Amino acid sequence: MSVRNEVVVGIFFFIAMSILGYFTIIMSGEIFQRYEYYRITVIFPNIEGLGVNDKVKVNGVLSGVVEDIRLENNLVWVKLKMYNTFTLYENYKMKIMNETALGGKYVSIYPGTPFDDGREFAIIETRENLVGEAIADPFGIISEFIEENREDVRVAIRNIRDITQKINEGKGTLGKLVNEDKVHENTDDLIKELREAIEDTREQAPVTSFIRAALMAF
Repeated sequence: MSVRNEVVVGIFFFIAMSILGYFTIIMSGEIFQRYEYYRITVIFPNIEGLGVNDKVKVNGVLSGVVEDIRLENNLVWVKLKMYNTFTLYENYKMKIMNETALGGKYVSIYPGTPFDDGREFAIIETRENLVGEAIADPFGIISEFIEENREDVRVAIRNIRDITQKINEGKGTLGKLVNEDKVHENTDDLIKELREAIEDTREQAPVTSFIRAALMAF
C-alpha cells in the first residue's frame, strides 16, 4: 500500500472515530450536563450483586447512580447520588431489580402516593436511613429449588422418560392413539361422518324454515 493510500485510510478512520465519539458522548449529554446532586441513604438486608455506579430509577426514569456501599451491623447501607427530585410518601418502595435476565442490577424507587385504598399517607421529608428491599435473583431461586428438590426432580424426569417410552412402544390409550393406524382411520371416518352431518343440516335448513313458517301461519 502506498503512502498516499495509508494517509487516506487514516483520515477516514479518524473521521469515523470522531463521528462515533460525537454520537456516544456529546449526543448522550451525560458528560457535559451539569446537575445539582443530593444524596439518599437506603438500608438493604442484602444487595444481590448491586455495585457502585449502577443506575437508580424513579418510576422507571433514570434519576441517579449508586455512589457508595458499606456493610454495617449485618445490613447494607447504600448511598444514592440523585439529580431528579421527587416527593416521597409513607407507602414508598425501594427495591433492587434485575436490569436484564442476563445480569446487571439497579435501584428502583417507587415514591408512593398520598392516597391508596382509602388510606392517606404523609410526606416523608428525610432522605436518610430509608428502608429498601431486594428482589431475589430468579436464576438463583431456580437453582436453590432444584438443589433442595434434587431427588424429586430426578423422579419426575424418570417418570417423563417412562411415559415417553410407553407412548413410543404403543402402550396405553395415548400410545395407541399415536401409533396405531386403525385409530387414525377411525378418526378419519368420524371426521367424514361429521362433515356429512353438517352438509345434511345445511341442505335441510330451507325445508325446516319453510315448515316453521307454515306452522306459525296457523
